[in-house]
Amino acid sequence: MFLLLGAAASYAVVIHYDDYENRTVGSGTEGWHWGGGACTHSGHTYEIYDGSIVRKHTGTINNTTGTAAQNSRYGFKMDISVTGNTSADPADYTIELDLRNLSGNWDPLGLEVWVLTYNPAVGTGTYGHGFPTVELSQSAGWVHVKFNLAEYTKNWWEGTEWDLTNSTWSIEIGMPYPGVSVPVGAAWTQVFLVDNLKIMMGSNTEAHDPVVLPVNPDGSVGTLISQMEAQVTLGWMAGGDPNVARDYPVNPAIVGHYIYLSRGANDPNLYLLDYVEQVHNDDPYLTDPYNEYGPITLAQSTTYYWQVEEVLSDPNGIPYGPGDPGNIMGVIWTFTTIAATPKILAGPEHALADFNGNASFTITPGPAATHCRWFKVGSPDIQLTDGGIYSGTQTPTLTITGATVADEGEYYCIVYNGDPEEGGIPSEPSPRAKLWYPRLVSYYPFETIADGVTPDIISGFDAVMMQVGSAPLPGLNSTEARVGNSCLQLANPDSASADGQYAQIPAGVADYKDITISVWVHPKSIIGWARLFDFGNGTDDYLFVTPDAGWGVLRFAIKVGGAAEQLLEGTSLPAGQWSHVAVTITGDTGRLYRNGELIAVNTAMTFNPIEVGAVLNYLGKSQYTADPEFNGLIDDLKIWNYALTTYDIAQEYLAVAGGSVCNREELDLGEYDADGDCRITLADFASFAARWLEDDRIYPVQ
Repeated sequence: MFLLLGAAASYAVVIHYDDYENRTVGSGTEGWHWGGGACTHSGHTYEIYDGSIVRKHTGTINNTTGTAAQNSRYGFKMDISVTGNTSADPADYTIELDLRNLSGNWDPLGLEVWVLTYNPAVGTGTYGHGFPTVELSQSAGWVHVKFNLAEYTKNWWEGTEWDLTNSTWSIEIGMPYPGVSVPVGAAWTQVFLVDNLKIMMGSNTEAHDPVVLPVNPDGSVGTLISQMEAQVTLGWMAGGDPNVARDYPVNPAIVGHYIYLSRGANDPNLYLLDYVEQVHNDDPYLTDPYNEYGPITLAQSTTYYWQVEEVLSDPNGIPYGPGDPGNIMGVIWTFTTIAATPKILAGPEHALADFNGNASFTITPGPAATHCRWFKVGSPDIQLTDGGIYSGTQTPTLTITGATVADEGEYYCIVYNGDPEEGGIPSEPSPRAKLWYPRLVSYYPFETIADGVTPDIISGFDAVMMQVGSAPLPGLNSTEARVGNSCLQLANPDSASADGQYAQIPAGVADYKDITISVWVHPKSIIGWARLFDFGNGTDDYLFVTPDAGWGVLRFAIKVGGAAEQLLEGTSLPAGQWSHVAVTITGDTGRLYRNGELIAVNTAMTFNPIEVGAVLNYLGKSQYTADPEFNGLIDDLKIWNYALTTYDIAQEYLAVAGGSVCNREELDLGEYDADGDCRITLADFASFAARWLEDDRIYPVQ
């Protein structure tokens, strides 16, 4: 093998390698282990996987007794001994290892690798860098990770004063801070594996940078040549010159490459496939390191392993044979061939038609898809054909022209490998996407209650009167209504009481991509965090309005999957009088209105109401059990499946209250509107005229 020990950065040297094959199966591994949040490190042993002994690291995730989601993470740190590390330059070191996300609910699982060393001259503790997060999906199997110590600068918390010449290094592998959110009620076991840790000082003398062509959008490789077979071409870069002082692109001692390939069908063993000669240029600096072999025919939808062995020559100039220790054996790579069963890679997305009823749905088909068919959900589902409102029914984009409310529903696509009328292989159906025609979809006038129910007079999402403890059911107030003859009354004067009144609306009332919610509200008293409405599915998924968030703020919040809330806020509502509140979401923009006037805009509201999956839909009650119920009156609640304009919201308010509303979204009178009443009047001119010809300039002394 053309590897020599020598001065720093002069030759490629393996300073540490461990395949764990000399460990005892079932015994504990070296190093210490940690867990955070709802996760504890419950096991770290050597086990056999894929015929080799590997390090197995197990985390137990248990948030069944918690009351809120927790960020959780786990990992391990091990001390290793390195020899021959004479260089202090991070650029001279390359780390390689194999990782595998074996099982658990975190799929993909993100892991970071930290390389740490001691430096007594600087102080106690370890110093080093972290490297990119590797996202490990369980379907990918083993993933080979390789990086240079100089490529990244994610600082270790104690600093980066490395002493790379120290013989004791530490490798830490674990989930990045602050971890992954674990929802309430979750409990599972997460396992990842580590194998073949290798540290090299100097140039990479192995074959590297593998490619298997063609690469398809779904991550598979190859071209289908039948429904059973695929063709691929293997490519790789020859190992570099171990003498980094001259640094030829290819080690001049390499005469060829042995290629090894598994036979698929879950057989990880490698078998000699062929030999490829390495072509050298007369000028060694111009030798092309890229080599290619193929195309070769393989089974479709199959995972293969492959390896390249760099062939060197003995002292007599005779190339070493396959597997000879004088050659340079590369790492094992893997790929999965294209499947004959096609896939839909993305789409379709929910669609809101315009007021002319025009909309479209689009999917991204995988490489094996040759035909498309669109369907509408029904009893039974209907395969669509071109004509009427539909076109493109056999293409990736379905176009709908002139739809009405009757055409609302769910649509999906199936793609096929081959003509479906002639036995083409179908994909799984795409996710269902909803089509909406823009309209008022729910309306609660609160004019009647029968058997404890007040109706949604449009869509039937009727509100049911509910109580907490021994409180009576809510009723209607026929003397203080803002619109019509009556309104909903929720009598909850005591924020500390175990009794309360609220109303509940069925699931689906807020399942729209865009939305407008408009309502009149009359708080009898202001109780912090009491909800006007709260549509959600527990404390990780909701959208709500509270008249006062506890510190004088009217707040709308939407939250999905336990992520941070996205907010709209303004001055809190007053007690003892009626106010009109409206909120709209369209695209990434949310708007909050009070008494017809725009008071807050957020252009980073990426959550949509339909993503909330609201099942527990309350009027006057919170998803958080500790929050008080709302005390006051609610009237004329309306929900649209699109975002009303600022003009539309103003008209909703003015139709009841009269007067006028300042259009602060489109009109900015600035300093000309001296009294802030949203118009230029004589009073504004008088303010200007009062200072006519005033002169605040400074002149030279005469």
